[in-house]
Amino acid sequence: MTTPQGQFATLVVEGRAFFIGDLHGERRQLSQLLNQVNFAPEMGDRVICVGDLIDRGQDSLACLDLLEMPWFYCVLGNHEAMLMDALSGDQENLNSWLRCGGKWYLDLDEPTQRAMMIKAERLLPALPFGLEVQIPALDARIGVVHADCPGGSWDAFREACQYPLNRFQQFDCLWSRDVLREMGKGEYPEPLPGIDALVMGHTPLQNLRSHGNRVWLDTGAGYPQGRLSLLNAEQILELVR
Repeated sequence: MTTPQGQFATLVVEGRAFFIGDLHGERRQLSQLLNQVNFAPEMGDRVICVGDLIDRGQDSLACLDLLEMPWFYCVLGNHEAMLMDALSGDQENLNSWLRCGGKWYLDLDEPTQRAMMIKAERLLPALPFGLEVQIPALDARIGVVHADCPGGSWDAFREACQYPLNRFQQFDCLWSRDVLREMGKGEYPEPLPGIDALVMGHTPLQNLRSHGNRVWLDTGAGYPQGRLSLLNAEQILELVR
C-alpha cells in the first residue's frame, strides 16, 4: 500500500478531547453528537477519529472534508488506505475499493469525481498510522490506531514509526483483529505498556468494548443498524481504570 508521509503524530489538546469510532460517511451523526456535547473548537475542543472516514454511509464527501477542519484529527484507516491505492490508477486496486464500500464514487458526476480524487491525493497521505493525544489538564496520554498497535509497547511502536513500517506492521495498524479474536476465545491481553489508554476501531461491535487499557469505539456507523460512538477523554480513562 501507499505509505503515509508522516507515520506518527502527536497532538496536545488544551480543551476537551472527543474520540469517535469509524465514521464511514455519517457526517450528520457526528454533527448531532457534537451538538449534544456543546462542542466548542474556539475553546480548544478537538475531535479525534480512529479512521475509516469514508464509504458505506450517507456522505463520504463531507466526511473527507473534515480533514480540512483545524479541530479534526484522524489516523489512517483501511478504507483510506484502499482509496490511496486506488489513486495510483491500478484498476484492480480501484475495484477492490469499490467492492469494500467505495461505490458512492460512481454516483458522482465526472467533475466531482476529479475534484474528490485531487482532494484525497492531497489530504490522505498526511494521515498517520499512530497518533498520541496529550491532555495536560488530565495528565494523560491516549494513543490512537485504527485496528491494533504493532509491537509489544506504545514506545516501541512510536520508535518503529521513525522508519518505514514493514507490511506486517502496516497490516496490524490497518487490518488486524487478533486481540479481539483471542478475547473471543477467553485469552485476554495484558495492558499495552507506555500509554494510559489505546483507542481503536475497525471491528464493528454492537456496543463499546474495553479491556485493560484498550478501548474499541467502532459501533457500526454506516451500517443500517449501526451508530457512531463518541467518548470524551475522561470517559475513555474511566473505562480503563
